[in-house]
Amino acid sequence: MKKIIAMSVLGMSLLAGNAQTRWVNPAKADFYAVQNQGWAEELAGSYKRLPPRAEKTVRKALWDLSRNSAGLAVRFKTDSPEITVRYSVEGPLSMPHMPATGVSGVDMYRLSSEGKPEFCFGSYSFGDTIRYSYTNLGSTLKPGQEVEYELNLPLFNTVKFLEIGTPQGASFILQPRRTEKPVVVYGTSIAHGACSSRPGMAWANIVRRNLDMPLVNLGFSGNGRLEPELVDLVNELDAAVYVLDCMPNLTQKTEQEVTALVLDAVAKIRAKSNTPILLVEHAGYSNAPTNAAQYELYTRLNRGQRVAFDKLMNEGTPNLFYLTHDQLGFSPDSWVDYVHPSDLGAQKQADAVTAKLKEILNR
Repeated sequence: MKKIIAMSVLGMSLLAGNAQTRWVNPAKADFYAVQNQGWAEELAGSYKRLPPRAEKTVRKALWDLSRNSAGLAVRFKTDSPEITVRYSVEGPLSMPHMPATGVSGVDMYRLSSEGKPEFCFGSYSFGDTIRYSYTNLGSTLKPGQEVEYELNLPLFNTVKFLEIGTPQGASFILQPRRTEKPVVVYGTSIAHGACSSRPGMAWANIVRRNLDMPLVNLGFSGNGRLEPELVDLVNELDAAVYVLDCMPNLTQKTEQEVTALVLDAVAKIRAKSNTPILLVEHAGYSNAPTNAAQYELYTRLNRGQRVAFDKLMNEGTPNLFYLTHDQLGFSPDSWVDYVHPSDLGAQKQADAVTAKLKEILNR
């Protein structure tokens, strides 16, 4: 009898606990609450990166990758010392060279009174429903002080549903999508976020925090190939600057073909606007110093892009900028494998891109 009573009390306690949490689904907000998403009007209510009409024009592999939530985020204000995030994803939780926290995890930052991001660690569990729990968030704040948070979404998975929970009685205000002109990055798996240990460490997300401005991530693992169909979509976005970082996915192209692809991409953008364009070289391979074929491969790609850049500059193409392999400055420990950056490599790329973008944007 005592055991039955105890179980009943436990069940009531669990029900009460659930009832005391208020859950908010950002995808169901009556305004655009997903940050860094191009084509917000067409993508309302989702955590995807290309508009539905693109399925008819881009390759299936690229379309499938566009459903990953890389670079997307949700901002909100709350005075709660506890925040829980629960969500589910469609694909595998991890990859052999990238942990579940990077492939499928989330990352939360608090914005200080000076607007600087402060990392919040949450305990996590992975399963059919993934859960991150953040506690003691108010220990450095005044009681009832409302602060802003940014939740970075998974890099290499597709979010099916996501809810943010706070205790009943705590304030919670979703923030609308920022509408400043974004940096638009078109690239490969490296821009997509491979192989960062968590979403906040992807180089594009670091750049976004450094600049404190929206950044639309159009990195597609193995599929950043300067294809005209994708360049046309990129060109639809009213950007502050376009970053083209596709060299690592052009390994099957000759030097002359790379030159032609870069010339065509820049021409498409220039036909519409004089928005700054930053061309980024291949950062190289970890084993290039010991493998002559790898060295020749990335240097060939970079030569092809450099020929295009020099030609365009000689023709007087305005607002065209270049970031070299040497400026990226990867060290031997900057890679997880032969090509994908570790957190160290992502930080190096973010530092180099940030410095160049500050120069371009006069920041």
